[in-house]
Amino acid sequence: MLRKRMLGLGEMHYYDLYAQLVKSDSGKYSVEDAQRNILAALAPLDPEYAAAAKRGFSERWIDLYPSEGKASGGYEEDAYDVHPYILLNYKGEYEDMSTMAHELGHAMQTYFSDKTQPYALSSYPDFVAEVASTFNEALLLAHMLKTATDDETKLSLLGRYPEIIKGTLFRQAQFAEFQLRMHEMAEKGEPLTGDSISRLYSEIVKKYYGDDQGICKVDDYVAYEWAFIPHFYLGFYVYQYATSFAASSALSEKVLSGEPGASERYLRFISAGGTKYPIDLLKDAGVDMTTDEPLQLTVNKMNRVMDEIDTLLARREERTGAKQNEQR
Repeated sequence: MLRKRMLGLGEMHYYDLYAQLVKSDSGKYSVEDAQRNILAALAPLDPEYAAAAKRGFSERWIDLYPSEGKASGGYEEDAYDVHPYILLNYKGEYEDMSTMAHELGHAMQTYFSDKTQPYALSSYPDFVAEVASTFNEALLLAHMLKTATDDETKLSLLGRYPEIIKGTLFRQAQFAEFQLRMHEMAEKGEPLTGDSISRLYSEIVKKYYGDDQGICKVDDYVAYEWAFIPHFYLGFYVYQYATSFAASSALSEKVLSGEPGASERYLRFISAGGTKYPIDLLKDAGVDMTTDEPLQLTVNKMNRVMDEIDTLLARREERTGAKQNEQR
């Protein structure tokens, strides 16, 4: 198992899933670096998209730095007939640059929907809300990998993708199954108690992470993790993280491969607001969520990334072995 190998573990426990897979690249990115990298990453898209993104940077749609009383993280808010606003806490790490790209994706969908649609139809449905944001992250990562010049930087960048897959696609599907099973218990008249919910959560986590197969040991305390996850106290929506990610993966793969019409379809998609049902919005963009294609393209990319990581690790191990032989 790749994670086990990269972390040098004999036995992997659930808590090891939270350990950093690869050390972060040592690079720091100024705001100007981030803007330059993001705009370069957006080059495969329609020029109108890049022009709007430049406006976001030059016309101060973005509040960049931490300040007293400011919420942590990154956020995008709409102001119809004005422009979107982005709130960041930029500190110069790769994650901050990626967050900037992420929130800019939200802002571009808001901007083009507001520009194209009347107020009543400008808001886009939750089902597609994370497509544009994660799409931008995919384009940024592809650009940074293309321009990286050494194996360690490439390994650091590539190592982020399995983490994203685990957190956004795999884990959110796990969460969605847990919520669904709870609803089914309630519908059958079965009592929902702390103990019964914890047993259910433990069962699902063990199934997802291969506890019975010896892949990952899920310790007893994990049964209570559900109580600390705020998503479960809201509506049933976590599956939409996974579907949005699969859709954006498919869209970004089509754009990056130069598929004819992909860039134009994407611009129409982020300009459509809430004019259609979300499945139909994505069909117009070139992704049919009623088929296996989006998930298959995502899995293909995951396999490709893991193969690249495996190649880089083999080269690192070869270099390490050569150095050790020289020292003997």
